[in-house]
Amino acid sequence: MNKVLLNRWICLNVLASLLLVSCATREEGCNDAFANNFDLAADKPCKDCCEYPGVRIRFTHKYGSTAMVYNQPIFSDGAGNAFGFGDLRFYISDIQLISVGNKVIDVQEPLDVYVEKAAGDTVQTTVANSFGLARGVNQTDLLIQSYRDTATVNKIRFKVGIAGEMNQANPLRLPSDHPLRSSFNDGMYLGAQSGYVFTRVLYYAKDTVDLKISSASKLRTVELSFTPTKVLRGYNVNILMDVDYSIWFQGANVNLDTPSQLSQKIVDKLTQSFTVTQITTGI
Repeated sequence: MNKVLLNRWICLNVLASLLLVSCATREEGCNDAFANNFDLAADKPCKDCCEYPGVRIRFTHKYGSTAMVYNQPIFSDGAGNAFGFGDLRFYISDIQLISVGNKVIDVQEPLDVYVEKAAGDTVQTTVANSFGLARGVNQTDLLIQSYRDTATVNKIRFKVGIAGEMNQANPLRLPSDHPLRSSFNDGMYLGAQSGYVFTRVLYYAKDTVDLKISSASKLRTVELSFTPTKVLRGYNVNILMDVDYSIWFQGANVNLDTPSQLSQKIVDKLTQSFTVTQITTGI
């Protein structure tokens, strides 16, 4: 091998070695220090892999001073009738925190959904992914991502129900872990034109009644105040909240009210049944 060819061979081997070392040391990961899964060793930013802190909501379900239980007729309505529950659940959406200066902080990530405008007419669109399903027994833990602001907050605002285009989104085309995905099999989705069941109340009294409350007129916005709390970017906001279902039935008569009458009475009392009991921050 002549000297020129030898030099070329050496250069090519050195270059190949450098490329191998470079490829071996490049690790893909989340480069955002405020993300939950920040990877200090990553030298190649990943695409949409960062997971950010959010608002953790824990609902404690009760009926007056009694813990919620199913299939036991131990509760009383506004008329003194004894009855029991077979199921209680509701969707929340559009979760927002409000700062002391009245700045609205949305807690959301973009979500691609398929909206059914009419039979055979499906449109893909993007909505704010800010949804949770609360089941009314014991406690419900929801994580609504993502929260990325530093602020002193003193209010939380959310809707009970599903608003806008999302109310026509096909649940079977949502991610498998999305709160609305199971609605089709759980009877919480009424079809593209009627949308989702916002609140379901199955109760046993003189008769068994399965209330499925839906439609835009039944959508309600809840806004609750709490002690001003400073939240730093990169930290979760943990909110403990009570839901008192006895308030839903204060003016109700489960043996005489029609399903339509009882549904309206529940909706009228709904916003009064939520109470924030504690707010903390943490990783």
